[in-house]
Amino acid sequence: MSIRLKLAGFVALQQLLTKRAALVRQRDLPPEELARLRDRHAERQGALQEQDKEREALLAEQVTLEKELAALQEEREHFRRQKAQVTNMRQLTAVVSELDHVESRLAPKKDRLTEVRRKLDEAEAKLQELETETPEEKAERELAEEAWAVARQAGEAELSEVERDLRRRQRELGEPAMTQFKKLWTSRKPHAVVPLDGHTCSSCHADLRPSLVQLVRSMEELQTCDSCRRVLYDPEQLPKLP
Repeated sequence: MSIRLKLAGFVALQQLLTKRAALVRQRDLPPEELARLRDRHAERQGALQEQDKEREALLAEQVTLEKELAALQEEREHFRRQKAQVTNMRQLTAVVSELDHVESRLAPKKDRLTEVRRKLDEAEAKLQELETETPEEKAERELAEEAWAVARQAGEAELSEVERDLRRRQRELGEPAMTQFKKLWTSRKPHAVVPLDGHTCSSCHADLRPSLVQLVRSMEELQTCDSCRRVLYDPEQLPKLP
């Protein structure tokens, strides 16, 4: 195989590999706008879960407080009945002391129950707000999902075609040339083979020696840039492959 044909094969192979990488990204990564809409929806769902968790904790605390308050109120009624039945000052003092102790325990629990109920109302309002995705938001997100699904389907068909072309180019180049290209591609991808840009390398923009430019244009051997070590070619001299 001539150097001209080898270079043309390398360039064609590189273009196909670049195109395949772009198609794989298109298949695997949602467009920026869809990613933004998904992030917004996921953020809403995450906040919804956190808010629901907080509501469940408040509900559990409310149940506990109501039980504790009911027990304390029953205890208070017990001591009130005892107070009505005391027969001397000593008994009265003891009962009043117990009542004061019960009241001192009741007050903070009542305050906390009031606070919990207030927070529950706020949590319920926040949940309703979070659960409400506007029709416009939903339509925008679903439309973006549908558009990406269509693009992915088209991309899959194009990707299959690119894979077929890659296999064909590899067969045409042959094993020795493919081994050489793979070595270049591994160390310099995605631009292992680059065109001249006048008298400079189009990849690293280094000025090239006039003698090197002439060697590149003659296409008698593969030539590399002295700076970035990429294979150079003259696009005007490159033959078109079928």
